[in-house]
Amino acid sequence: MTDVEVEILWPSSFPPDPAQDGQDLLREAGIDAKCLLVPTRRGPADVALVLVTTAVLKPFLRALFEKFAEQAHQGLKAFARRLLKSPSDGRPAPQSLVFEMSTGGRVTFTADLPEEAYEQAVGLDARDRCWTWDSKKTLWVPN
Repeated sequence: MTDVEVEILWPSSFPPDPAQDGQDLLREAGIDAKCLLVPTRRGPADVALVLVTTAVLKPFLRALFEKFAEQAHQGLKAFARRLLKSPSDGRPAPQSLVFEMSTGGRVTFTADLPEEAYEQAVGLDARDRCWTWDSKKTLWVPN
C-alpha cells in the first residue's frame, strides 16, 4: 500500500455503485481506500467528497494510475466521470466531486470539465485553498 489514504464520502441519496467502483479501483492500485455512505442532511446532497491525505494531487494520481499505464490526467478524468455519471435508472448523480486534502485544500470537479482542466489539476498544489475551474480564464482559480 502507499502512504496515501482515501475516503470517498458518498451521499446516501445516490446509488452507491459508482462510489464502490471508485473504491475498488483505488484498492486495485494499492491505495488504502474506503467508501462511506453519509446521510443526507437538509435537502438533497449533490456533492461527493474524496478525502486525500496529501496536499498535491500528483502523488495520489501517480500511485493510482501508473498501474494502469495511463497518463495521470486521463485517469483522473475517468475516475471523476465514473463517480459523476448519471445512473441508468434515471436517479440523480452528484453535481460535483470534491477532492479534499489533509491540509484543508479542496479541488472541485464537475462532469463537464474540459481536458485542459484535468491536465492542469494533476500539478495543482491545493494546500489550504479551495480551487474551482474558471472556464473563461481556462485555469484553476482559488476561491
